[in-house]
Amino acid sequence: MRRRLCRLSAPLLAGLACIFAGTAALARNVALVVGNDAYANVTPLQKAVNDAHAVGDQLERLGFVVRRVDNVDQRGMSRALVDFDADVQPGDRALFFYAGHGFEIGGTNYLLPTDVPAARSDQEDLIRDAAFPVQRIIDGIRQRGAGVSILVLDACRDNPFAGDTTRSAAVARGLARIDAPEGVFVLMSAGAKQEALDRLSDQDADPNSVFTRSFLGELARPGRTLVEIAKKTQVDVRALAASVGYEQTPAYYDQVIGDVVLSDGSASGAQAGGPAMTETGHVYSSVPTRINTTGTTQAGAGVSIGTGVTIGPGVIIGGKDAKIALKNPANPPTVDPAKALNIQQGTAGGQQLALIRPDARLGQAGQGGGRAPIASFMRSNAGWTVTLSLPEPATEIAYRIGGSGEFKETGLLDVLDQRTGNRMPNPSFQMSPRAPAGVIDVRYRTIDGADVGPFPIRFDPEVALYDDQRRNLEQIAPSWVEFRDFNGTLVYFTTLVTYRCAISDLRYGLDGGEPLKRFDLPACNMKDPFSVPDNAKIYVKVPPRTKSISLRITWRDGTQSDVNTIERD
Repeated sequence: MRRRLCRLSAPLLAGLACIFAGTAALARNVALVVGNDAYANVTPLQKAVNDAHAVGDQLERLGFVVRRVDNVDQRGMSRALVDFDADVQPGDRALFFYAGHGFEIGGTNYLLPTDVPAARSDQEDLIRDAAFPVQRIIDGIRQRGAGVSILVLDACRDNPFAGDTTRSAAVARGLARIDAPEGVFVLMSAGAKQEALDRLSDQDADPNSVFTRSFLGELARPGRTLVEIAKKTQVDVRALAASVGYEQTPAYYDQVIGDVVLSDGSASGAQAGGPAMTETGHVYSSVPTRINTTGTTQAGAGVSIGTGVTIGPGVIIGGKDAKIALKNPANPPTVDPAKALNIQQGTAGGQQLALIRPDARLGQAGQGGGRAPIASFMRSNAGWTVTLSLPEPATEIAYRIGGSGEFKETGLLDVLDQRTGNRMPNPSFQMSPRAPAGVIDVRYRTIDGADVGPFPIRFDPEVALYDDQRRNLEQIAPSWVEFRDFNGTLVYFTTLVTYRCAISDLRYGLDGGEPLKRFDLPACNMKDPFSVPDNAKIYVKVPPRTKSISLRITWRDGTQSDVNTIERD
């Protein structure tokens, strides 16, 4: 019998998926499902990936758009979390499921990527730096404005490094309790001071862990609230564990106002693979959906989707398994490509056909070009500057924000474009510092007078700010810090504090030492990203004979900079 190193729990994600009575039709269901078996330096598991696959499949049957990752290292898990945060939109119901190793150090709960290093009792920072605090996941999703958050953690709740006492980090038994904020529901596979079983014994042939096999059965039952699912899972897991003389009782924390139902009666048909439809000719997002194309269709420029069809984040058109979220498509079923688009959804006998074809009016080849412009975003205290790069000479550029309304011209510069012989159109325009995420439509006029576009350009202020600040920091690497002599030798981190919205972690070392010491940065303030709080730490005092400082940044997307060594003048 092998114990799955403790199955963590902590109140998470302020934007995870369940279905609130009265609001189910207004919000999307999105999920991130992670399964880690193949640990390189700590005890590997056998069923975590199976657990993640089974839960992901069931969530899709319930209408969730599911992002999946298996056996991910630190970089891969960080990218998955960043991508999931980008998926979540205000009001969404978001669910995070994790199967793998997890534990608590000093009151903080962590999830372990597969490349977490082995560690001695004096090397806790090695584990902290490699693992993912639950609070980071909570903060990431809550910042996106999710309506309801569910965290399901099937993770070991004890020290995964304790097998060899010479390499055991000082990790406490069990998880620290975290009080779930309002709107968050947390279900974990074991109670305090308990370890979760990966399997009942070495002869246990069930493909799923003790917790997940019970949880799956309850998840599939229509009409059950989250609390009912949690309590019945408690009973089942407790009985299974007791059958082999073990004590394991799942714990849950409920701070969701009202009852939340993951599978209402209308979605129950999806359990058997059938379409969840209650009206003829109406398409629901709770059914597996695929897109068929005629000819060559490219997502983006020149693709006309049609009135009433909404495509959500993470959609790839052209692959075998494209998935979309649909809202009230207006076209009746047809197999005739000439009759525009319709939706193919459900299984044999319950399908509708989706035919998506290029719209020749939207800047296709032979209609004045049609290659989409590239937009870059720069943030200042005054707001956003959007700069466009066009694929061909233009005599006029226009834009509109929000996908509706009149187009506004950018105007002309007092510069002649030698390619056209006319004044050059201004490639830039301004937006408010509080511009929300959305779509900017851009069109332009070519030398021969053809109108090209409009082209939709996605604007996400958080992503744009990160890209802008990282780009700036990479260009001024020699100026990240500055040495000064004032009542001793000081190193000022003012530049890095100013551009902190691109940074998730900052480490430094002196005189050739590895950058291991953490420099704590204040939180990013999206409303005023360049301001430095009055109480912010902006310098460190170093020994007078210090000759250099080495720095390494972990960016917010999980990647790391090269070590940047700055010499003292």
